[in-house]
Amino acid sequence: MTCRAMRDKDHCLTLIVCCLAFIGSVSSAGAAESQPADTLQEVVVTAEKRESTVQNTPISLTAVSGDEIQERGIADFVTLAESIPGVSMHSNGPGQTEFEMRGMSSTGGNSPTVGFYFEDTPLTGPALTTNGKVVLDPSLYDLNRVEVLRGPQGTLYGSGSMGGTIKLIPNAPNPQAFDASTQFTAGDTDAAGFDHAENGMINIPIGSNAALRLVASHAYDSGWIDRIVIANGAFPTETDARLTRGNVLDAPVAQKYDGVNDSNVTGARASILWKPSEQVSITPTFLYQRIEQNGLNDIDSNPGTLAHYQPFDFAEPFSDDFHLGSLNISYHFDSFDITSTTSYWNDNLFLNEDASEQWQWALDLPFYTDKGGLGVTSTNLENDRSNQTTEELRVTSSGTGPLRWLLGYFYQDFEQTFGIDIAAPGGATLFGTPNLFTDSQPTKVIQNSFFGEASYQLTSTLRFTAGLRRYYYDSSFQATESGVVATGSNAISHSSGFEGSQGLNPKVDLSFQPTSDLLVYATAAKGFRPGGGNTPIPTSGTVGAVCEANLQANFGTNAFVASPLTFGPDDVWSYELGEKAKMLGGRVSLNTGVYFENWARVQQTIPIPCGYAYQANAGDAHVYGGEVELQALLTTGLLLSASTGYSHATLASATILDAGLDLGSRLENVPEWTSSVSLAYRHPITGDLGFLARIQDDFVGSRTDATYAINQLPSYNLAYLRTGVETKRWSAILFAKNLFNKSAYLNNINQISVNLPTYNRVSVSQPLTIGIDLSYRFGR
Repeated sequence: MTCRAMRDKDHCLTLIVCCLAFIGSVSSAGAAESQPADTLQEVVVTAEKRESTVQNTPISLTAVSGDEIQERGIADFVTLAESIPGVSMHSNGPGQTEFEMRGMSSTGGNSPTVGFYFEDTPLTGPALTTNGKVVLDPSLYDLNRVEVLRGPQGTLYGSGSMGGTIKLIPNAPNPQAFDASTQFTAGDTDAAGFDHAENGMINIPIGSNAALRLVASHAYDSGWIDRIVIANGAFPTETDARLTRGNVLDAPVAQKYDGVNDSNVTGARASILWKPSEQVSITPTFLYQRIEQNGLNDIDSNPGTLAHYQPFDFAEPFSDDFHLGSLNISYHFDSFDITSTTSYWNDNLFLNEDASEQWQWALDLPFYTDKGGLGVTSTNLENDRSNQTTEELRVTSSGTGPLRWLLGYFYQDFEQTFGIDIAAPGGATLFGTPNLFTDSQPTKVIQNSFFGEASYQLTSTLRFTAGLRRYYYDSSFQATESGVVATGSNAISHSSGFEGSQGLNPKVDLSFQPTSDLLVYATAAKGFRPGGGNTPIPTSGTVGAVCEANLQANFGTNAFVASPLTFGPDDVWSYELGEKAKMLGGRVSLNTGVYFENWARVQQTIPIPCGYAYQANAGDAHVYGGEVELQALLTTGLLLSASTGYSHATLASATILDAGLDLGSRLENVPEWTSSVSLAYRHPITGDLGFLARIQDDFVGSRTDATYAINQLPSYNLAYLRTGVETKRWSAILFAKNLFNKSAYLNNINQISVNLPTYNRVSVSQPLTIGIDLSYRFGR
């Protein structure tokens, strides 16, 4: 059959189906000179900090190889995470995503509940920021694999891994052969425009015992969200006792900026492998990434169009600069290995938001209704500077004896300065100063941990594993505030806080492997994350009087009420039973796990009606659920992958009054159900040429989150399609992302200033994007 070229975007799906039918007809006529493997391929992992395979590791674990990542056209971990059971997230855009697993909500607190690692370097540190706990999410190009470990990993990975751990493992430099590859993608996003991405890798041997590997990436995504400026003095005020937003759709428009959330992500990675002897390897690595956006991936929930509405022309740029340097040294002895990983990274994040409407509501003053009044809130800036130094030293047994052991030490020094500057040039008319709120909060966290794990083969089929981590941490912060909202003037207020703790994270595991095709395991493990400090809530002045009453309602009228400056650590005990099975001669794998988690002193976000929020230990929670992962080679070249995760996470006791967190309340940002189903097909056409196709659907259930109040986020499905041709050297793939052009609500965004009852800023998914993916490999 033939396909007629079509320019109308509404017919792009027809074009893909047309090309799919054409290539499929060619593949049917082609001779099958080579057959794909007739068994499922296993991925080698280092989840237990030693090499094993997924099916032989007694952990609830998903691993995706670099080859599969490229075949699926996945450029970032956010897209990959949608297909992994037990994983949920809330995302504000590129480089602004928090990940969660197994009901361990990270909405509260300053530390993440999921550890995110690039090789052996943790990338997520404690963060007292509006945009805290987010993940860098570097490009996945030229990655060896991704490992997702579900359940507390407190023994081997420490704090911030109470829900699980994510590891990105890049390809190592190869001294044995020259290698290079390149990739180019081009696409078109509905209601936006042209997108493109370029990736390249080169591996250069240096003599016989060293190599240099360089990777460079750039991606541009066109924006699909508009910024609409209402005519001067015509922005509608709130109605219904100031609880409902005015009708911005009927207001006259002064200026419209199309696609303000376009993004540029540029990255580079360099690593050198030097082996001065057979026993020693030295690998320094450098990673850089810069993200730039002219606006966030946020819309206004009221009216719910793909736009943000403003009373004044006020841009909202976002940028993030990240640098990482690490040095890995390993020495192999006859009976054990020593590994040292030293790393340092720094991150500089800048965010600017329009706050005119927020302060109009909070202060009940004519910020924009009176042309001669206060005027535009011209700056609402957040600048976060953070850096982290870490060292991990491990001694690991080698060999195949019944006893395997590991001993280690971990050190972390994390520092951050979180600054907010909110000003209104016309504020001097009403307040005597344009300074509405200025805040600077330096934070420092020091962690030291000693850890160990040992396993013993009790019988030919039974292995027992026990581990323990002894941890210590100290967290200190200072807050320097001034401005109308904080002190009523330019007077400066100082406050400080300290939070520290120590404890033990134990783990025990019993695994039973009667055959090479079946593994059954039972695990009990503990995880924790540190406490931290809060941004002080005003308790004086116009806004402060309301906030003080709100705090009284939370803590009781007989209690001393002040802004809660600190909150304590939380921890979880998890109990899991799982199995991993291969069937039908290795053509089918079925991995399942069920768990129960007792989460003590849960850190949660507590919104209060004055528009502020704080972090507190809100009570205890119970979480239970499970995951199922199925892979089946239905016939030669046709692979079915299906997974689902269920998590029932609710409060079992509550310590904060009048906060909407009653017993049985769902924990924030935890969907009960997630699932992913895909079909992938490969078929030889002729000679070296082959046909491939893949269709996938990912589902995320409804969730709650907290801004001005506790909100409900609806469930959503996102579908993907890829089809094309490939050889050993090159591939040409047509793709469609968000196949049915759904606008999924990913997250409600907390504001830098105050949250509103009238609307939320909501992060939404990228619309239907159709394009082509071209790649070529030199060398091997």
